[in-house]
Amino acid sequence: MTKKSNDLFLRDTVISLILITQNDNNIIHDILQKINNVLSQNYPNYEILVIDNYSDDDTVERIREIHQKIPHLRIIQLSKRYSTELALTAGLDNCIGDYAVLFNIYTDPLDMIPTLIDKLISTYDIVIARYNDNFIHKDPLSSFFLFLVRKLSSHEFYYDSNYLIGLNRKTINSIIRIRRKSRNFSYINSLIGYKKTTIEYKPLKNNLSKLKTENFFELIWRVTDIIISNSYRPMRILVALGMLISLLFLIYVFIIAVLTITLHQSFAPKGWITISGVLGTMFFLLFSLLTLISEY
Repeated sequence: MTKKSNDLFLRDTVISLILITQNDNNIIHDILQKINNVLSQNYPNYEILVIDNYSDDDTVERIREIHQKIPHLRIIQLSKRYSTELALTAGLDNCIGDYAVLFNIYTDPLDMIPTLIDKLISTYDIVIARYNDNFIHKDPLSSFFLFLVRKLSSHEFYYDSNYLIGLNRKTINSIIRIRRKSRNFSYINSLIGYKKTTIEYKPLKNNLSKLKTENFFELIWRVTDIIISNSYRPMRILVALGMLISLLFLIYVFIIAVLTITLHQSFAPKGWITISGVLGTMFFLLFSLLTLISEY
């Protein structure tokens, strides 16, 4: 696309930049000014959609003051504190753009905004940005746990605390139709079969103190919830384990029955073989049925 045709295309295109705030009264004014400068220099039509995740300081008042200088600014105030994924989903539900960028004001450099938009306009439906610097250090146990999760998950799963992502409108429409208790954009981006690419960037480190850190047990709880809510593989593993145990139990009951009949000796209390055989068969049939249900 030439520069002239690109300019004509952008005249009818709206860009949405979605960001989350939570007790950011000391930094929000400067950040919104810089974001507006970048967007106004590159795009004729845009919006800055701020999702305030139930701030209990004067962040919202500061944003409303800035709105007088930045007419492209909109704010959605959540009635209580939600997870990052739910807050971002609220932004996608309400954005009006043909293209949207999910932006982290603590770590994401401003020059990544036009980079993501250019790739969306040229070729891709989803552009995922991952940092090339492990600026959030995890303990070895947490790193090993995430490695196992990535290998066992049914889709490639990267648990990142960041969420710098570019989406076009058809991808946005697909994501907001997915109504799940837990939404992780790494998983959702794998579930919807659109053309995607991944780029690397160097994160900013000025506001790292604002990022939430998780200990090992919080990480387990969080990742387990994401996996169970988005992947069918845990159900498959548990159902297969149940079938295997019930089958081994039936084999054990059969061996006891054969030994009792052939050796004319009592290897179990009276009636145990009959009851165990019935129970083992029922459990095996139950887990077989669950296998079929899990596939559907």
